[in-house]
Amino acid sequence: MTALKACGIAMLCLLGVASANAQSGRGGNQSAANVFVEPVQSIEFFNNIEALGTLEPKERVDLTLNTADRVTSLYFEDGQRVKKGKTLLSLAQAEQVALVEAAEASEDEAIKQLNRAIQLANEDAVSQSQLDQARRNANAAKAQKAAVLSRLKDRVLVAPFDGVLGFRRVSVGSYVSAGDTIATLIDDSEMRLEFSIPSVFLRSLTLGTQIVAETADIPGETFSGEITSIDNAINPVTRSVTVRATLPNEDRILKAGMFMTVELRANPRTALAVPEGAIEPRGPLSFVYVVDDQEGALFAKRVEVTPGLRSNGMVEIEAGLEDGQLIVTEGLIRVRDGGAIKIEDKAMLSPRINSPKAQSIVSKDENSRASGAS
Repeated sequence: MTALKACGIAMLCLLGVASANAQSGRGGNQSAANVFVEPVQSIEFFNNIEALGTLEPKERVDLTLNTADRVTSLYFEDGQRVKKGKTLLSLAQAEQVALVEAAEASEDEAIKQLNRAIQLANEDAVSQSQLDQARRNANAAKAQKAAVLSRLKDRVLVAPFDGVLGFRRVSVGSYVSAGDTIATLIDDSEMRLEFSIPSVFLRSLTLGTQIVAETADIPGETFSGEITSIDNAINPVTRSVTVRATLPNEDRILKAGMFMTVELRANPRTALAVPEGAIEPRGPLSFVYVVDDQEGALFAKRVEVTPGLRSNGMVEIEAGLEDGQLIVTEGLIRVRDGGAIKIEDKAMLSPRINSPKAQSIVSKDENSRASGAS
């Protein structure tokens, strides 16, 4: 409302000055148009894109085993944070331990036979084929022991990475089959936010583009991140592309599955800009009036421009102007191409309170407002 009042006052002032000049200049040449001017300036522009997305953890895995048997031990609780390599569960191992002991005994015997065969071969007491057979038996025993140890290792579940566990789905004494989910482990040190944007913005996106996200689950909080990957194909149905951003989550406040609104500033750049009121559209074209100083006489020169984005009352100028040029921003109603102009000072819009009585009234009004606020 304040901006609208200021604009209205400016227009009334300009029209009043113009009317006075017109009356004083009757019978002579047309009077100069009274205008306000501003220099062309460079400001930051960006393509503001909004989207909706869902949070996913950095890593997620359903913990399972490769073998079936009875659970003998559990080493974790629901929601517990664990480190990589921590033992979480073990199955019955008595049979596998016995098989490991048998495999170790077979390996020891095979190595003894190989050493004896090598000694006899040095004395030419056995043939080369017998020595080769002893060496094969030793290697086979060693491989058999490794296979048994591997199967024993499969009966113990360990954490593949640091993270937080979900609800456990088994108890001590329960029977699990191969592939049954024991629990879910997620790494929430960072969160991945996936969302879709129209494909028309694809060329504006680059890896590292900053984003800001909010969620109704945590009101009043904003979360920053950056784009880390862009899908390699456009959805032919929705004509959109999927984008993934990474958000730090050191406080572990973000949870997987949260619905978030996303705002990203793509293609940030510094460009020339003018106030929206300085643009004069004529059909498909856009023009501004540049101040043309001809030996102290000021004239308006209409220049065609190529407008771009609009942001906070400013219009990006892609072509047609140079930095620092003076352009007419207000008073366009009487400006003509090549016509004389008179630059007015915007200070005339500021209220002037000179009389003691007026100052007293304003002071009383401010005091009453302060009392009401307190």
